[in-house]
Amino acid sequence: MRRRNTILAVALIAVAVLYFAYDQSGSYFSARSAFAHSASYAGQSVAYERALGSDKIAILTNGSQSKAQIVHRKWGLLYEPGTSVEMAALQGRESVRYAWFSAGAGEADGKIAVVFAAESFDPAVKTVIVSNDTLADPAGAADVKQASTVYVELEVGEKYAIATKELGGQDVGSFVVRAADANGKILTGA
Repeated sequence: MRRRNTILAVALIAVAVLYFAYDQSGSYFSARSAFAHSASYAGQSVAYERALGSDKIAILTNGSQSKAQIVHRKWGLLYEPGTSVEMAALQGRESVRYAWFSAGAGEADGKIAVVFAAESFDPAVKTVIVSNDTLADPAGAADVKQASTVYVELEVGEKYAIATKELGGQDVGSFVVRAADANGKILTGA
């Protein structure tokens, strides 16, 4: 009886230590828990999710505020919240929001993995285009693509989209974000 009580006591202490270490580390046993515990606003939940290797990227929203966030897989067992970026409204179309952030720097080939996220509640907007062109007033997506060294199309027909692209350090930043209709006509941009 005494041996059983000792084993039970040791097991309870081990579970308590693991629980408190886990709870204080900011790591979680599932990606959903990591996203839920890192929500910035009340009622914010995962609206759209995509895998990036062993990591997960999601758009979290409560309807009026949204953010894009990555959760990293840690030791093959735990998930840890990573970079989180508030999504900004597109100038001229408040119902279209976007964000971009680096998912990893210093990759072996000198490239940086960049995450692009967009959401649209505007039925006319079917694509959010992120580029690095310098065009003042392009007519369509084809013009933007031709004038850019970075060109990413986010298909928001289902309201949400996430894309990743590996870019050289010189190409990261100074992005122009535009909304386009189903025919590629530019509706607005920032």
